[in-house]
Amino acid sequence: MKAGFYEVKTVDKRTALLVSLKDSTEQYTYPVEDFTHDVNRGDIVEVWQEGMRWRTKYVEEKTRSVSSHTKDFVKRMMDQE
Repeated sequence: MKAGFYEVKTVDKRTALLVSLKDSTEQYTYPVEDFTHDVNRGDIVEVWQEGMRWRTKYVEEKTRSVSSHTKDFVKRMMDQE
């Protein structure tokens, strides 16, 4: 995997298929449980490496899915309580 921005193309029970925004031939699977948000198809995520672990961040301003925005908003509200 390479650091960069990816679109989540599919999500199943354990993994999500990530496709690079720069090069659509660059595809990786990533464990759903390792995402920092409730991942959905269509999400744009930033991926980078910290030490030996890969990290993700939901990129709200690049994601066009209303469902993803709604779920992210609800999650942030629950986290604040």
